[in-house]
Amino acid sequence: MSLTLAELRAHRGWKVMLVVTLTTLLTWLFFKADEVSSQAHDNYTRMLRQFQRYDEQLASKVVASHAGLVQNYDGMAFYLARLRETGQSLRSFPAWLNGTQSESIARTLQELIAAEEARALDIDRFQRANAVLRNSKLYLPQAANALLVSESWPTAGAFGDFIRHLVGISMTRNPDDSELRQLRRELQALRNAGGPPALAGILVHAEVLLEQSPVVATLVDRITRAPTAELHDKLLRSYLEAYRSAVASASYHRTLLYAIAMMLLGYALYAVFRIERDRRALRLAHADLATRYEAQRRAEGELRLYGTVFTHATEGMVITDASSRIVAVNPAFCAITGYAPEEVIGKTPALLNSGRQGEDFYRNMWQSLIQIGQWQGEIWNRRKDGGIYPEWLSIAAVPDEPGESGHFIGVFTDISERKQSEARIHHLAHHDALTGLPNRLLLEDRIEQGMLKSKRMHRQMGIIFIDLDRFKNINDTLGHAVGDELLIQAAQRGLNALRETDTLCRQGGDEFVVVLPELEGGQDAAHICSKLLSAFCQPYLLAGHELTVSGSAGIALYPEDGESASELLRKADAAMYRAKEEGRNTFCFFSPEISTATLGDLLLENDLFGALDRQELLMYYQPKVDAGSGEVVGAEALIRWQHHERGLVSPEQFIRLAEENGLINAIGEWAIRNVCAQQRAWLDAGLLVVPVAVNISALQFAQQDLPNMLAHVLADYGLPPQLIELELTESLLMRNSARAALVLDRLRKMHVQVALDDFGTGYSSLSYLRQFPLHALKIDRSFVSQIDENGEPVRLASAIIAMAHELDLVVIAEGVENEVQANYLAAHGCDHFQGYFYGRPQAVEDFGKLLAGRRLGSVA
Repeated sequence: MSLTLAELRAHRGWKVMLVVTLTTLLTWLFFKADEVSSQAHDNYTRMLRQFQRYDEQLASKVVASHAGLVQNYDGMAFYLARLRETGQSLRSFPAWLNGTQSESIARTLQELIAAEEARALDIDRFQRANAVLRNSKLYLPQAANALLVSESWPTAGAFGDFIRHLVGISMTRNPDDSELRQLRRELQALRNAGGPPALAGILVHAEVLLEQSPVVATLVDRITRAPTAELHDKLLRSYLEAYRSAVASASYHRTLLYAIAMMLLGYALYAVFRIERDRRALRLAHADLATRYEAQRRAEGELRLYGTVFTHATEGMVITDASSRIVAVNPAFCAITGYAPEEVIGKTPALLNSGRQGEDFYRNMWQSLIQIGQWQGEIWNRRKDGGIYPEWLSIAAVPDEPGESGHFIGVFTDISERKQSEARIHHLAHHDALTGLPNRLLLEDRIEQGMLKSKRMHRQMGIIFIDLDRFKNINDTLGHAVGDELLIQAAQRGLNALRETDTLCRQGGDEFVVVLPELEGGQDAAHICSKLLSAFCQPYLLAGHELTVSGSAGIALYPEDGESASELLRKADAAMYRAKEEGRNTFCFFSPEISTATLGDLLLENDLFGALDRQELLMYYQPKVDAGSGEVVGAEALIRWQHHERGLVSPEQFIRLAEENGLINAIGEWAIRNVCAQQRAWLDAGLLVVPVAVNISALQFAQQDLPNMLAHVLADYGLPPQLIELELTESLLMRNSARAALVLDRLRKMHVQVALDDFGTGYSSLSYLRQFPLHALKIDRSFVSQIDENGEPVRLASAIIAMAHELDLVVIAEGVENEVQANYLAAHGCDHFQGYFYGRPQAVEDFGKLLAGRRLGSVA
C-alpha cells in the first residue's frame, strides 16, 4: 500500500512539474507573440514622416526667402525648433526593437541630427547675409533714381546703365564670373570719374550687392543640397526593416503558441473523454439509487403537504370509510362542531344531523355520490352544544385499490356569518338606515301585495302620504342630529298608531308613506290618518328642547284613485300638498280637482322659466296720494305676467311658484332694474317723477346681497336713491331680525327708504319697530275694509296711525276704495292713501300721463 502511495505521489509531482513548465512556456510565447505594438509602430512611423516633412518645409522656406517671397524668418525658426524636438523624441525607440536594430537606427539618426545641425549653421549664415543683401536691393534702386532726378554730371548716363544692369541681374539670377568682373570694372570706373557727394554711398551698396549675391547663392545651394533627405530615407528604411523583422518574429512565436495550444487541447479532449467515460459508468451505477431516493423524497413531501393542509385548513374536513365510519377529522372540524376527535372517530356523521333535512335530501345526496362521485350544497348541522348552524358541504368519493372498499372526504365551511351578512344586506336594501322602516323599494312591493290582497278580498286599500310641517327649520336651527332623532321618534309613534297589517315606510327626508290594506271604506283611512297626525303632534323632547311638529297628509284609495303603485303615490302626494295649502296639520283625500290644479301649476311653472327671456313680465304702477292735497306723492310697482297663451296672470298665481323653484331672485332683480330704467326714462323725458316702491320677496331678501345689488343698479342708471323705495313684510323681518337690522341700516346709509308692508297681519311688535330703521308703515287692507259706509270708528286702525306717528313713521293706508274710508283715515291723521278710489294699477304709458298732471281729487 505504501509503494502504491509513493507511485501516486511521484506521478502527481511529475504532472505538477509538467503543468508548471507548460504554463511558463505558454506565458513566454504569449508575450513574445504579442510583443510588437501596432500603436507604438504607428506613432514612431508618424514621427519619422513628420521629421522628414519638417526638413522639406525648412528647405522650401529658405528658397522662398531667397526668392523674396517671404520677408521674415519666422517659418525657418519654427521648423528648426520642430526638427530639434522631433529628433530628441525619435531617440526613444519602440520596446520591441532588439539591441542590434536599435544601434543601427541610432547611428543613422545621429548622422541625420548632425546633418541637420550643420544645415542649421548654414541657415543662420544665410539669414545674416541675405538680410544685408535684401537691404541693399531695396535701397539701391530708390537712391540711384533719386540722384539721377536731382543731379546731373558727366557720367550720369553710365551710372544709370550700371545700376539697371546690376539690379536686373540681382533680381532675376545669379551673375557668372565674367559678369561679376565686368560689373566690378564699371564700378571702379564710376568711382574714378567722381560725381555728386551722394554717389559714393550709392556705389558702396552696389559693391555690397556684387559681393554678397554669390555668397547667398552659394549658401542656398548648400542648404538645398544637404544630405538630410537621403538620411531621412535611410532612417525610415532601417526602421521599417526592423519592424518587419519584429513582426516576423512575433508571427513565428504565435505559430508556435498555436501549435502547443492545439496539443494541449488534444490532451484535454482525451482527458475529458476518459472522465466522461468514468462518469457515465458511475452515473449508470447510481441511477437506480437516485431514482428511488427521489421518489421517496417526493412521496414524503406530498405526505407532509397533505398533512399540513389537512391540519391547518380553515375548512372542516372529515374522512370516512366505505361504511361511513369517521376515520379522521382535522382541527377545524373540532372548532366548528365542538366535538373532540376521540368523540367522533368510529361513528357516522349522522351525529351532526340537525333534523332540518328530510330523508329525500339524504337520498338525493347518496345518489349523486354513487353516480358522479361527488356532491356539494348547503346543509344545516348541529354542534355538540345543540346549536344549529348552516354550512357549505362538499363530499367526494375516493376509491381504493380494486376489490377494496373506498373512502369519502367531506369538506365544509361554516356560513353563519355569510348568512347574517346576506340578511343584513337584504335588510339594508329594503329598509331605511335611520329609522329602520321599509324604504321605497320595499314600499312598492308592499303596495303591490296590498293591491292583490284587496282585489282578492273585494276591499279598498289606502295610501297615506305624510310630510312633517316646517321640519327644515329644525334642521337649520338645531342641526341634523336633532332632526334625525325627531324622525326616529316620529317613526316609532307612527308604528304604535298603526295596525299590525299596516306598513309605515320612509319615502325620504321628512316624508312617510302608510299602506293600509283591506279597508272597509274611506272613513277607516281617515280614522287612521287622524290617529297618526295626532301622534305626530305630541311634543318631542330633543336636545333639551320640547318641540311640537305637526304633519300634513294626503290619502289616495285603491282602486278609485289608481291601479298602480306610482299612480297612487303621485295622487296621495298631490293630496298632501293640498292639505298644506289648507293650513297644515290636516289631511285631504285626493280628488280630480287636485290633479287638475297640480297639473296647471306644473305647466305654469314650466312656462315661468322662459318668461324673462320672452319678455312676458310687465310692470304696472298704482299711485299713492297725499291725504290732504290729493297730489301724487309716490307709486307702488306691481309685477304682472302677460302669458303667451293665458293672457294676464296675477302675481298671486306665479310668485309662489317662483319662490319654490328659485326664480324669485332673478325676477326680483329684474323688477328693480325695470323700475330704475323707467324712472331714468321719465327723468330724461322731463317729467317730475315720484318715488316708486318695489316689493321684496323673503327669499330674495335672505339669499341676495340686496344693498350691493341695488347700489349697482342705481349706479348703472344714474338714479338718485331717493326715487326708489322698498316694501318688506313683518314676517320677512322677523325671520332673522339681526341680519334684517344690518341690511336695513346699510339701506338707510344709502338713503334708500324702506316701508313695512301689511302691518297688523304678522308679529306687530313695537320693540322691532323701534329696532328697525323704517321710513313708513302701511296699514293692511284688511283693517281699511272694516270701515263701513256709516263711518263707524275702527279703533285698531286709528291706534296704528297714532302709534306710527309716535315712532316718526309715515302712515300709508292701502286698499282705500271709497270716500267714507278716506275721510275716516284722513280725520285720524293718515298721511298717504293707496287704493282703487285713487287709481288702479296702470301700465307705464298711463302712469306717465298721470305724472304729467301730478294731481288727483282731494278729500274734503
